[in-house]
Amino acid sequence: MSSVQRRKSVLIFALAFSLLAALGAIIAPAVNSEVEVTPQYYILCLSVIGCVLLVLGGYVWDRSLMQRLRDMSDHAEVNVTDNDHDEIHDEVIGLARKIERMAQSLQKLEASYRAVVEDQSDLICRYAPDGRLTFVNGAYARFLGRKRLELLGQPCLPLTAGLIKPQSAKLPEAAVFEHTSNDAGNTAVILSWTHRAIKDSEGSIIEYQAVGHDVTARKQAELALVAAKEAAESADRAKSEFLAIVSHEIRTPINGVIGFAKLLRDSQLTSEQRSFVDMITSSGQTLESLISDILDLSKIEAGKIEIEHAPFSLRDCIDEIGALFGPRAHDAGLTITTSVAPGMPALVNSDHGRLRQILSNLVGNAIKFTEKGVITISVAAAPEEILPGGTHRAVRLQFSVRDTGIGIPSDKINQLFRPFSQVDTSAKRRRGGTGLGLIIAKRLCERMGGAISVESRVGEGSVFYFSILADYEIGHSAAPFMHAPGKKPPVTR
Repeated sequence: MSSVQRRKSVLIFALAFSLLAALGAIIAPAVNSEVEVTPQYYILCLSVIGCVLLVLGGYVWDRSLMQRLRDMSDHAEVNVTDNDHDEIHDEVIGLARKIERMAQSLQKLEASYRAVVEDQSDLICRYAPDGRLTFVNGAYARFLGRKRLELLGQPCLPLTAGLIKPQSAKLPEAAVFEHTSNDAGNTAVILSWTHRAIKDSEGSIIEYQAVGHDVTARKQAELALVAAKEAAESADRAKSEFLAIVSHEIRTPINGVIGFAKLLRDSQLTSEQRSFVDMITSSGQTLESLISDILDLSKIEAGKIEIEHAPFSLRDCIDEIGALFGPRAHDAGLTITTSVAPGMPALVNSDHGRLRQILSNLVGNAIKFTEKGVITISVAAAPEEILPGGTHRAVRLQFSVRDTGIGIPSDKINQLFRPFSQVDTSAKRRRGGTGLGLIIAKRLCERMGGAISVESRVGEGSVFYFSILADYEIGHSAAPFMHAPGKKPPVTR
């Protein structure tokens, strides 16, 4: 028998002996004296006898239970000593203490969680699947100007706002939505709600939690940005329209000046007067070119430029550019050559005039910045998908204009495609120009479904690449291009 069991047995027998002694002390006076015994006397004696029997019965039950446990232990061939019983008892006490410490930790964790929730400025609530509130934080109660106990069991804000409809459909497990609500001061507030389901260990939904964040300031800032953007776009459109109107109005008197200067040049003039008239004509043509560039740029910026879609000969377009700039290149001691990849379509559908304008700007710049050497215009094609209808195929036309000029410093390349940008901005700049040609070419390429880029080395020259998207009728191709009867093939210059 272990020491614990021995102590327990001693205490039980001592208690039983004490009860028997008390019973004897009660009975003895009644036996010695011949007095009449009352019913209360028998009740008291029976109560003491019952207590003795109860103590002895508990002791016997405890001993029989312990004997049964020992028999089970012996049957399982496990030798449990008295020390083992003590260890088991100590382990039970240790486990109870651990459970107590865990309960205290959970209480602290819950207190921390509630503190975090209460310190939040966001509206936090939990509600049952029917939309009735089961928990609200202080911010939620302050927003509505009511006490928490009054809100519990009431419909949540997402339900009253119609964002969730538990009666007609199952609530989503996670969702984000916004709505406008009035706070306790009747001020409209835009709330962004994050809604999610809370599940138990088995994956069943217990309730839902929603966190409402006040996004009123952000929405107002977004509206202000949109208004500022629209105002800036409106001002930009007004500026472009003003430039277009002014450029158009200036072009008329400029044409008059150039026209009368030509008429004056054909009259009887002295050599000095003729040089003056030539200067007037040259200045007028330069100003007319500037006005044309400004007018084109303003139309592009205002979105009023139209891209035509008509068939034309790409070979003829390249020849026209060569013929247009041939004399100017010859006077500058330069050579213009053209190169067309074999198998190109004879006719393509695009905007002939705008393509000429792009090539004119690039070739004009090449002549301007090249003192000696060759300027090469090349074109190739990359067929793409067949268009709806099956009779036409899209094609990406890839052009390059290469020169052997002075080149462009690497730190200046990023400035090329900006309005009114000049690579050489010094006061002694020898080459004129408004800085609009390349930005116009860039915008036209983009409107025609392509892009433009440049490669350059100082002292070695530059290559401008650009592409446009066109289409052609399937079967209209030749290698090289077919020429009209009686028309001579283009001569390389």
